[in-house]
Amino acid sequence: MFRNLLALVCLALVFTGCKQDKEEEKPVRNLAPLSFQKESLVRKAGEHCDTADYDCSIIALDVVRAKGASEVSEKINRRLDEHTIGLVATQENPDISNLEELAEKFLKDYRDAAENFSEEPPWEAYVDQKVYMQSDSLISIGITTEIFSGGAHGYKTLTFLNIDPATGKKLSKNDIFEEDFSPFVEQIFRQEQGIPEDENINSTGFWFENETFSLPENIGFSEEKVILIYNSYEIAPYAAGDIVMEIPLQEVRPFMKIE
Repeated sequence: MFRNLLALVCLALVFTGCKQDKEEEKPVRNLAPLSFQKESLVRKAGEHCDTADYDCSIIALDVVRAKGASEVSEKINRRLDEHTIGLVATQENPDISNLEELAEKFLKDYRDAAENFSEEPPWEAYVDQKVYMQSDSLISIGITTEIFSGGAHGYKTLTFLNIDPATGKKLSKNDIFEEDFSPFVEQIFRQEQGIPEDENINSTGFWFENETFSLPENIGFSEEKVILIYNSYEIAPYAAGDIVMEIPLQEVRPFMKIE
């Protein structure tokens, strides 16, 4: 009897130990949900920034900041900063690590240009970030950028950053869509642009490389639509402006790898 009781106690201890080990192996659940807040950074340079003439250079960054889920938030914010720096910086691969440095460099570049060219007009840069969609499998953030840094005209673009909310990883087109998504979009593009199916994709004046249709660099999501944007110069002259396609999300879901 005593031996049976002792055996039962040992089994109970072993079971309890195994259960604790399994619980320790489970990933720690993050108690802070991922959320986003708006933050603004505005910097000006010039003699008349605070007058009615408002003859000064300005950089205004209205950005979103991920909060909660600290490691993921840090990754998302870093990717957003890198994306914004790439859009606004006046040089390729600039040695800039944050938005404060970006603002300082933008205004310094203006001052340098003004010293060399007496008629240099003020420079302006405006960035507005917005969360277009947030789900358990995808965060889609749109970045509207308006920049004038000399030259004949400025430019305005809307670009998207698609992110995995579980890891903070930037999602590429190949991460999101199946291969047959491109032919599906081409059919819609031809219909909207009046390009017959039996004619070359560039027959009406587009600039697709190797005369082969390709998806745009910028693809984003709203709660109801997939937004595809060919920015100026991507497949057509500047005068054509951005070419925007909006496809109901329900029609696109069969071509998506993620939920």
